[in-house]
Amino acid sequence: MINTVLYVIVIGLILFSLLAIVRAYSGPTVLDRVVAMNVITTNVVIVILIFAYLDSSFYYIDVAFVFVLGAFIGTLCILKLLREGHII
Repeated sequence: MINTVLYVIVIGLILFSLLAIVRAYSGPTVLDRVVAMNVITTNVVIVILIFAYLDSSFYYIDVAFVFVLGAFIGTLCILKLLREGHII
């Protein structure tokens, strides 16, 4: 029963990610695109964690942590580039 619910949640997250891709493509400002990419990253991490639970292989949790850290650092770099004009 819980597996079915988790698969439905994964399908919903994929649909939300597709809507975020549309928003990232048609966003009028750069900040809209950054927020849309953060939404997509969050959805991907949740899907990875759900599949780690379903597969009973908790090695995927490490992959999710690395993915989150990379996305966070990337977001910070993009925002610093927008504010100051350079990253370093």
